[in-house]
Amino acid sequence: MAQPPRIVTDFAIDLSRILTLYLTNPESEDKRIPLKDRVAIKLMLTLNKQTYRRKLLFRDFSQKPSDLLIEYYLPDGSTKKLHTECIYYTQDVLAKRLTIVSKHKSLPTNLHLLLLMFFRYSEDKKWLRTRIKRKKNKSCIHDLFFKKTANILKRQCHQLKEMGMVSKTYREKYGIFHFISGNNSTELVEEISLFDVIEAVPTPLVKSLTESPAWYIPLLERILVSLNESYGLLRSCGLPPHQWQGELSIGKLRALKQLKKTADSYLITGDKKDIYSAYQQAFITMSNEKTKIAGFEDFTEFSQSVVGRALLKIDIISFDDENTNLTDTYPDNENNSTEMETALKQLLIDHADSFTTVTAYFFEQVLILHRSLYSEYGVFNDSEFSNAIKADDTYSNLEGEKLADKLIRITQRIIKKHIDVEDAKAWLEDY
Repeated sequence: MAQPPRIVTDFAIDLSRILTLYLTNPESEDKRIPLKDRVAIKLMLTLNKQTYRRKLLFRDFSQKPSDLLIEYYLPDGSTKKLHTECIYYTQDVLAKRLTIVSKHKSLPTNLHLLLLMFFRYSEDKKWLRTRIKRKKNKSCIHDLFFKKTANILKRQCHQLKEMGMVSKTYREKYGIFHFISGNNSTELVEEISLFDVIEAVPTPLVKSLTESPAWYIPLLERILVSLNESYGLLRSCGLPPHQWQGELSIGKLRALKQLKKTADSYLITGDKKDIYSAYQQAFITMSNEKTKIAGFEDFTEFSQSVVGRALLKIDIISFDDENTNLTDTYPDNENNSTEMETALKQLLIDHADSFTTVTAYFFEQVLILHRSLYSEYGVFNDSEFSNAIKADDTYSNLEGEKLADKLIRITQRIIKKHIDVEDAKAWLEDY
């Protein structure tokens, strides 16, 4: 598999921390709220960070940012301003069921594999030898410990109303997926979601999961790449996912993305002055390579289609962050990122004596430049930063989250000391 986008890796790391926190400590927070709902709320709050709103979520430049914020009531009675796209992404993208696409009859989806691995990491060692296998035999339950899980898995099977053609074919030919532990087996839902996994897992899981085993984050990356594929392509095309999700095939979206990219290139270089002539030229250029472009014979057919009319209304904006420096502008009482970034940069200049080598590096790279901490290209992997940490007795004995927590607390104190607290409040909440 190709290397996933860096923002997906960053989110996989955050997702691993959230899942680990709740699955190893299922009694944390309000137990009256189902575990999967507590996880969903935490995911929405995480996605509400500026870095994800800029680089992962769809940005509707046709609306005022303030119109996309709502007051979301949290279980403790407090409220939080959430971007509507954070809610949509959690409920419609992360909660999506992965379909079977493998040509190998016995291979389940990566979400099935995540379920399997979580069971094997349960503190209850009876789940250590859990397996998933297709078979035509009926379910059989001999042990009491298996019954609760079997009931959950059966209910999830009943909740699946429709399934893909590959699943239907394999079920008829090779049998249904069975979840097996010892002499016990029960039907496992053919197409499973992340929240199905969370609901079924026998918590608590062992604390060693906090050490992020080698399989953990790569598996979450693959899951996120699959869940995000359609959404990400719609985002690249500038088509609102909540309107277009499920309307266009992956193949068509890929072709539309390439078409838009070609049309945009003529506007960027100035070869074409308006969006209509840019798309007309794109059809001429690309028609040398393919007989049909995104399923359309020519520009006329494209411009008369629903999706064509939608794309022709979108201004010249690249929705892929690697090709743009555009940022969202948030209202004054939320996250006015441009003004706050300017204030932070000025703070670093005017109050240099408030910083050490370590905190200055962390402040600039993380808070101003929005670099991640833990990814392959994250700040914690910079040799310059690592050397500074080793040379500073305040931090030399710390690592991982303990180091991050200490640095965040120190930089928060510096900000609160030199910048108006109300202005900085929303910014600090993102960190």
